[in-house]
Amino acid sequence: MHDPRYARQIVLKEWGTAGQEQLKASRVLLVGLGGLGSPAALYLAAAGVGTLGLIDPDQVDLSNLQRQVLYDTADAGAMKVERAAARLQALNPELQLELYPERFCAANALSICSRYDLIIDGSDNFACKFLVNDVCVKLRKPLVYGSILRWEGQLAVFWAPHGPCYRCLFPEPPKAYVPNCAEAGVIGALAGTLGSLQALEAMKVLVSGMPPYTSELRPLLGRLWLLRSQTMESQTLRIPKNPDCTVCSKPPEEIPLRDEKGFEGCALGLTEVKADDLLPEQAWTQYLCIDVREQVEWDAGHIPGAIHRPLSLLPHSKPGDWPSDERPWLLYCQGGVRSRRAYDILKSQGHTIHGHIQEGFRAWRGPIERASPRA
Repeated sequence: MHDPRYARQIVLKEWGTAGQEQLKASRVLLVGLGGLGSPAALYLAAAGVGTLGLIDPDQVDLSNLQRQVLYDTADAGAMKVERAAARLQALNPELQLELYPERFCAANALSICSRYDLIIDGSDNFACKFLVNDVCVKLRKPLVYGSILRWEGQLAVFWAPHGPCYRCLFPEPPKAYVPNCAEAGVIGALAGTLGSLQALEAMKVLVSGMPPYTSELRPLLGRLWLLRSQTMESQTLRIPKNPDCTVCSKPPEEIPLRDEKGFEGCALGLTEVKADDLLPEQAWTQYLCIDVREQVEWDAGHIPGAIHRPLSLLPHSKPGDWPSDERPWLLYCQGGVRSRRAYDILKSQGHTIHGHIQEGFRAWRGPIERASPRA
C-alpha cells in the first residue's frame, strides 16, 4: 500500500504495511455520532479503516456543535448519519460507509453488530451502554468503551472471553438518577480527547489481532483509564473478571438482549403522550406544558406557551413558583428521560401531573417542522 495519506503511520515499526492492510480490511461500528463518536469517526476514516457503520437516530442540533466536530452550523436539523457520511467520504473517498438512521435497541442489536469486527460505544445513556456490552459478549466482539461527564472521562476495552466485560465493572444500571451532559455539562475538548483515544484503542486492537498483547502495542483490555481534565490527573485501574458475571460467565446462546429501563427512574403512573398526538389543531394547548430542560436548550427552541422549570431547580420549588392554571400539567425534556425524574420530584411535592411527552421535545419538533410550510 503506497497511498501517501497513510505514510506517517506505515513508517511506524509496530504498524507497517501489514498493519495498514489489516486496518483496510476491518469493519467498525460506531454506536452514536455525538461527542465521542464524532472524533472517533474522523480519525478512523483518516487512518484508513475499510468500512464504518454509523448508527444514530438523531438530527444535528446547534447545542451539539460545541463538541460534535463532524457537523457544521448549516447541518442543523439534518440527520446525523447523513451529514457524518458526507463529511467522512470527503475526508477519505476510499472509505466504505453503512448507515443506520435508527435507535440502537434489542430488536436490531444482534443483526447489526454481527456484521462488524469491532464496536465503539459512543452512546450517552446507560440503556445503550449495557445493551452494547451484552451483544458484544454474545458475539465475542471487542468493545471500545468511552464515557464523559463534566470534566471527567473513562476509557476501556472489553472483549469476552479474553477479559472482563462492562458488567464485571458495573453489573446493573444505577438505581439513582444520574444527570446527562445536557444537565451537568461537559467540556467539548474532553469529548474530542476521549473520542480520539477510542479510535486509537480500536486501531490498536485491529492491527494487533488477538491477545495476548506485547508491551509495544497493548490496548486497554481489562483496564480502565480515568482522566480528570481539570487537573490533567489520570490513573489506570485493573478490572478483574467477575466469575459470576450475569453476562460474560454464560454461554453466548444463554445471554439475553433487552432494553434496560431502570436508569430512567420509577415514574410510576406517568402517562406517555405521543408527540404526534399533540400536532392536530395545536392539541398541546390543552395542557400546561412544563419544560424541564436547561436554559440553553430552552433558548434554542421550546413549545409555544410552555413554562420553563429546569429539572435542577425543581427540588427547591415552592407552591408560589407555579402559575394558577387549571389545565392538566404535561412535562417534557429533550428525549423523555429527565421528564420522568421531574415527575417523581413534583409528585413527591404533592403536584398532580397528567403525563409527559414520550421522547420529548425532539419528537415534538419533528412533526411540527414537517408540517411547517416551506418556501
